[in-house]
Amino acid sequence: MKVVFHIDFDSTPVLEILLGNIKNLLKERDAEVAVVANGYAVKLFTKANLSKYEPEIRKLLESGVEFYVCNNALKNLVGVQPSEISGLCKIIPAGVVKLIELQNMGFAYIKP
Repeated sequence: MKVVFHIDFDSTPVLEILLGNIKNLLKERDAEVAVVANGYAVKLFTKANLSKYEPEIRKLLESGVEFYVCNNALKNLVGVQPSEISGLCKIIPAGVVKLIELQNMGFAYIKP
């Protein structure tokens, strides 16, 4: 099973739902999981904002979950510098392109 979770709003409750969804999925199924953050959601993945969730995210990374942050949103939308993004995440050129690539690879699309 392959699943991509898409988050595009700067909303801590949505981030918490996202993390809960991923944990629940991995309890029930062996899955390849990716998270793509674009739009204003990239603000959630700064070092400062993510510090509260770092232990939880580290456990998900150990389970193979990948976290991707859109560089277009960083540059054009929110004014966050790439250096502010947590090292737990991979900065990618374009979130929409990554979503398309993952779906073309058979990933189911989930938007919490």
